[in-house]
Amino acid sequence: MTTVLRASGIVRRYGPRAVVDGVDLDLCTGEIVVLLGENGAGKTTLMRTLAGELGLDGGSVEVLGIDLGREPERARRGLIYVSQRPALAPLASLRDHAEALAAFRGLATAAWPAEMVALASALRLGDVLDVPVRALSGGMQHKCALVLGLLANTPLAMFDEPHTGLDVRSALALRELIRGRRASGTAFLLASHLAEATLALADRALVLRGGRVGCAFGVTELAAFRGDARAFEQAVLDAMGA
Repeated sequence: MTTVLRASGIVRRYGPRAVVDGVDLDLCTGEIVVLLGENGAGKTTLMRTLAGELGLDGGSVEVLGIDLGREPERARRGLIYVSQRPALAPLASLRDHAEALAAFRGLATAAWPAEMVALASALRLGDVLDVPVRALSGGMQHKCALVLGLLANTPLAMFDEPHTGLDVRSALALRELIRGRRASGTAFLLASHLAEATLALADRALVLRGGRVGCAFGVTELAAFRGDARAFEQAVLDAMGA
């Protein structure tokens, strides 16, 4: 397997406080890693730093072997980051955003429109493809951003709290879409508070505590819970010191 992301000793400070403090993280093709932890543990800051939105105060990040600090534009071509509050143009529709993304990413001209429609339909957005996003609910706007994140079809996809605001059908559909992308080789880094979704998707789960990895669950450890979300939640709480 190819190493898609290699992060070593990541440090990100706000003033004197290290919000992310010496995190190491590798992701390979077709791997799903979930970040867990209470609010303020550093999940979003870590993801934004790995995505190049925030500068490094220490450590290094490589995307497909390209150093993010030295060649940020080239490295960021290999990833897509979908935040909890995606910055969508309010007067543009999902189709408009998809057209802009296709032009920027160089997506195959003949292929992306049908794929966009299929992704939107799976997340129950098929009737609002041409509606300005400002007319959509917060949950629907978030689904638009997820469609764009999947449409980009980058080797690395990072989604911060992707299930936020999703109805049950859309949440289950998103899982299947992520699994499908994973089968084609996309690596995913997801931040989540949901134990059940983590057990359903993750190959590994990392619990952040005070900006550091306090506990790691591998494939064997996750399988041992046998889908028992309550038992897994308790293990995560124990790892957080709660």
